[in-house]
Amino acid sequence: MRTTCAILLGVFLAACGSGGPGADVAPAPRVTAPLPGDNYAYVYEEAGSLGHYDTRTARNDATALGVRELLASAAAPAGSGVAVGYGTADSTLVVVVRTGSAELERVYAGPAGGSVTLAWSGDGARLGVGVRGGQGGVFVLEADGTTRDVGCRAANGFEAWRTASEAIVHDGVNFYTVRVTDCATLATFSRAGKSDIRFAPNGSRVSYFVEREAQFRNRTGTEVIPELWIAGHDGSGARKVADYQGRPQNARWSPDGRRIAYEVVSLRWANTLHVITYEVASESFSYIAEEKQLGVPSDFGVCWSPDGRRFAHERLYARSTGAQPYTTRQVVVREGDVERVVFDEVIDEPAARVAADRPARCRWADATHVLLDTRRGERIVDVTGENVHQFPPARHVLGVHLVPVER
Repeated sequence: MRTTCAILLGVFLAACGSGGPGADVAPAPRVTAPLPGDNYAYVYEEAGSLGHYDTRTARNDATALGVRELLASAAAPAGSGVAVGYGTADSTLVVVVRTGSAELERVYAGPAGGSVTLAWSGDGARLGVGVRGGQGGVFVLEADGTTRDVGCRAANGFEAWRTASEAIVHDGVNFYTVRVTDCATLATFSRAGKSDIRFAPNGSRVSYFVEREAQFRNRTGTEVIPELWIAGHDGSGARKVADYQGRPQNARWSPDGRRIAYEVVSLRWANTLHVITYEVASESFSYIAEEKQLGVPSDFGVCWSPDGRRFAHERLYARSTGAQPYTTRQVVVREGDVERVVFDEVIDEPAARVAADRPARCRWADATHVLLDTRRGERIVDVTGENVHQFPPARHVLGVHLVPVER
């Protein structure tokens, strides 16, 4: 007990000293503002609060406190703001934090325990909100800042905008194309018999998986394997894109709905995935599946740039020192058949373990900047240049906007 008290007394005296020579005081972290290259205004969640940070001035603003659970977030395509749905001890809330000013707009407030879906219109002018539970429903945040109840009786999820006057909403049974003025139904798409249903960001097409029983020569019995299908937003023109042989999974549409990328299991290499891109109009496929300098890569986790020119994806190499397995993880940006590695890290774990616990899916801030999750925190990378910015490790970045700097 005496030793503990002596240590505490020493700490107290050091903390209360004049700060002159001999005072053991940790220096304050050095902050560079503005950054020497690209600068950013970003919205983040950290330790139960929402914050806004501007690297031009190193200004940090807390915009909301008491965040018990982050329910959903969506950054506006034009970078003007970030919509966030979250739960507190007694409420379900949806807000928009403006990236330019840290201004917060409350869009919805209801009882605790709700779930939230969010979708911005293509121009970033309006926000669609779906809330399930409590006083939920479907709402639209208009360009003038007013929030309007669309008037849907059954639907409580907002999936995508199709046009300025049409949107896709859903309930537990169906997806509906509706007028946003009065929720009048224009088309219905059933969930029955389908899984992992995803609409293109512009609402033009839908993808889904349908289970099929497959019989293999070297096995007894049958195995149920999903196959990938696509259709128009209303289910018309349905076609199978990938059959059970490749075990397709995790399909993602390009923003314009003209292409879809998905993962397949390699038929040549064990424990390996490839990314396939399918062009809807020409019904053509493209992929890169070849051994590289570091070995055979496993590719997965596609995210499309907002202009649809390129996509980023994860790449893992299973490696070994001879005594211990480890993983080289890369993030690759692909434009057509041209690849560029924009991030590289070594993870002291077997590749199978890293693949089972995937990093958060990449996100794009704009057509050339991609937001990545790493073992040392999140970072944003300019895929056409050399600019890289590392965010503080404890911050979960919800949206980033590049901001100009006068030099």
